[in-house]
Amino acid sequence: MTEAVIIQLHPLPGKYTELTALVKQMVVAVRSFPGCLQAETLLAPDRDEISVFQRWTDAEAFSEYLIWRSKQEDLQLAYALSSKEPDFRSFTLHGTG
Repeated sequence: MTEAVIIQLHPLPGKYTELTALVKQMVVAVRSFPGCLQAETLLAPDRDEISVFQRWTDAEAFSEYLIWRSKQEDLQLAYALSSKEPDFRSFTLHGTG
């Protein structure tokens, strides 16, 4: 079943713009990862909020992505620009019919 993932990031004070630029680059990369159906950056600059929405063919595809991402340098930079660990929430999407 299709998996939806929401990731919320918490920028350090004064690092919103820098973390936003990095996250946008990371989202472009995830779009070409096998199994990714959609990846979008969600921004609320007035609240210093950055989130990412992703849809995957299934939970296994998302797991493979996480393994790959954990080995990328940009992830370490994202952590360095964040005040705490990102919040991950995943959901199995069910048909509406």
